[in-house]
Amino acid sequence: MPNDPLWKLLADRALHTGRRLTLSSGKASTYYFDCKPVTLSADGAPLVGDAFVKALDALPPDTLPAQVRAIGGLTHGADPIIGATMLRAAAQGRPLDGFYVRKQPKTHGTMRLIENPPPPGTRVVIVEDVVTSGGSALKAVDEARKAGCIVAGVVALVDRDEGGAEAIRGQVPGYVALYSRRDFPQIASADVAAGLPADGGS
Repeated sequence: MPNDPLWKLLADRALHTGRRLTLSSGKASTYYFDCKPVTLSADGAPLVGDAFVKALDALPPDTLPAQVRAIGGLTHGADPIIGATMLRAAAQGRPLDGFYVRKQPKTHGTMRLIENPPPPGTRVVIVEDVVTSGGSALKAVDEARKAGCIVAGVVALVDRDEGGAEAIRGQVPGYVALYSRRDFPQIASADVAAGLPADGGS
């Protein structure tokens, strides 16, 4: 992993350890991933885009990349991933449209919950920065399906290994996480150094 430039950026800029924090899921944890300093950085965005394009090839055979026409996710964590992946896919001759799901519908204008919704019947992949319970990804899955899309899979940048993968796999045919908690041994090391449980704490 130390020779993986994207892993190194995540370890250096996204991972925070050593104190108890409350996650968006409401769970307490002794570590936290804030991936935006990586996904929104000039050096990180191309690496993220390339990694997500490659991850499309790791989805089940019935979700072949040639059949996937759009990628989307719940704002705001998914937004920079969508942009980076679209650009890197286009550079490889693999056009993808992007869309994002709002947490609440707009209160003016189009009143949309989904921005740039794909046409009904479009095969799509949902992307996410960090998966804990899987709730954010599954909200995007649900809204994409309500819009008539066929959700082929979910790709996450980091999975915290706290049940989200199982929840997602129960709803979609394919799930890929680029990295998981197990890929960051410094989490356990920091917990031990701080006198905290070495299991991420919950």
